[in-house]
Amino acid sequence: MHCSLKKEWDDFPVYADQILDIEKSSFPVPWSLKAFEGELQNSISNLWALILDKKLVAYICFWMFDEEIHLLNIAVHPEYRCRGYGKYLIDHLIRIGAENSISSIWLEVRPSNRPALNMYLQSGFVQVGSRKHYYSDSGEDALIMELSLAGQIPDKDQSL
Repeated sequence: MHCSLKKEWDDFPVYADQILDIEKSSFPVPWSLKAFEGELQNSISNLWALILDKKLVAYICFWMFDEEIHLLNIAVHPEYRCRGYGKYLIDHLIRIGAENSISSIWLEVRPSNRPALNMYLQSGFVQVGSRKHYYSDSGEDALIMELSLAGQIPDKDQSL
């Protein structure tokens, strides 16, 4: 089994359908192809994908600017959930943040998304606020979570 982290996207059309399939199976209001393409054009945006035996199984999209990271999107293919792939991407994000003197990582998450919320809590994120009626499909609030990277020493890259 060969696993790699893809960070360059000269061949995005090859993977677009796989990303969209994961997106549609993961979120009530999935991002469009245009949204992903927009992120690829955004200078502060990063889209990483976990490739396992030539199949895209997970991805993470975030903005890195000034001294912070804002996590926008993370998803794992339904057939590959609960195997540590999401946690691997979060751990890698934290390591890259620490290496780049990032002070904190921010995200919003649905309170009803218990698997994601538990993963973030296990990674050291804490709730610092909420956004009322953040999600347009349900009117559900979003929990605002932060992970302070101040004083963290970068871990070695974790393998799967």
